[in-house]
Amino acid sequence: MRIIPIFLMLLAFSGCSDSLDARQSEVSASKIELGQMNRDFAAALNAKDAKAAAAQYTEDAVLIPPGEAIVRGREAIEEYWRGAIELGAVRDVSVETMDAQSTGSLGYETGSFMLTVNGPDGEAVIDRGRYVELLRRDTDGRWLSTHGIWNASPE
Repeated sequence: MRIIPIFLMLLAFSGCSDSLDARQSEVSASKIELGQMNRDFAAALNAKDAKAAAAQYTEDAVLIPPGEAIVRGREAIEEYWRGAIELGAVRDVSVETMDAQSTGSLGYETGSFMLTVNGPDGEAVIDRGRYVELLRRDTDGRWLSTHGIWNASPE
């Protein structure tokens, strides 16, 4: 009779082990893979391509720009970046991933950015800051931003 409880306990532990192995295999996206979204985004801004920049976001994505209204949806995000590009306010964009992790199809990336903007007098000013992106893997395997927020560095 003692064999049945021991067998059931071993079966339960083996089920936990399989479940743990499945979860561990889901935490597999690399920092480089998760940061690709922002590298593609920076390249799109440098190419002055608002549509390609917006393509790095999900259809229902949300931007939270510093000191501005929340921007909702890919179409509005495209218009937001088109406006910045047309004003000549964004150029020489570069990003660097500081941290990124994922579980399954959800992930995040934190990083720093540097870009050139036009100052109030029209002169070029280098802007440095930090960002957080919440990411979701699309059906084609690409990581897209669902929520993005950034601010200036404290320097």
